[in-house]
Order: sequence, then C-alpha cells, then structure tokens
Amino acid sequence: MTEGPIDITPEQFAALVADATDDQLAEGLATNRELILREIFSRMPEALDAEKAGGLNAVIDWRIADDGGDDRWQLTVTDGAARVERDGEAEPSVSLKMGALDFIKLITNRASGPQMFLFGKLKIRGDLMLAARLPGYFRIPGA
Repeated sequence: MTEGPIDITPEQFAALVADATDDQLAEGLATNRELILREIFSRMPEALDAEKAGGLNAVIDWRIADDGGDDRWQLTVTDGAARVERDGEAEPSVSLKMGALDFIKLITNRASGPQMFLFGKLKIRGDLMLAARLPGYFRIPGA
C-alpha cells in the first residue's frame, strides 16, 4: 500500500472511476481504502466553492460504513472556508452514511445523491435541506 499522497488530479480520479467496473473499484478499496478516503477528504476544502458557501456554517459528518470498515470524517464549513477532521467531535448539522463504493461514485458524479437516498444506499440524519444543497457548494470533478 502506498503511504504518500496520490499524485492525480480530482478530474483524473473521476475519469478512472468512470472507466472502472464496480468489481474493480471494490478491489481498489479493499487494497487502498484508507489512502483513498484520506486523499478524498483532505482535498474537500480546496473543492469548496468559497463564493457559493460564503454564508454557510455547518458540520457535515460523513460515515463510510460497510464490510471494508467504518470510517468517520467531519467537514466543518465556516463562511466559505472548510477544514476536515478524522473522527471529529463537533455536533453535526447533517450526517451522511453510505458504503465506500457508493461514496466514491457519489463524489465523482457517477451516482446521484437523491437516487441513492431513495434506494436506501444513502442514509441522512439531520438537516435534509442542507444535504440536498451540498453538491452546489463544491466543484465536483467529472470524468
């Protein structure tokens, strides 16, 4: 397993995800789950669109839970700036829970949040309106 940062852009990562099968993605997550999740979350603050998130003050609690593990990350957004913390202790405004494969698809625009919610692949607690608006606050890479 590689320990350093992944040297690809979010757009390159999205393209890799778009071209991969679910089995290939699952295999990659089984081998490099910690590294992949750490890279994604560490890059979230730079993907935040500060202009669109200017008045937002929220804590987004991400729970990536499935057979591959149970990981929790908190993204705190305050007036257009964001910071990420592993296993943060702040009271979340909204909590999003999904499996790692679904998370990868969601953040690369390969899956729809509302569709995942409707089909039970995404569980939301807290501010549902905030959850619905979240994609609009970020520059989400496309393949």
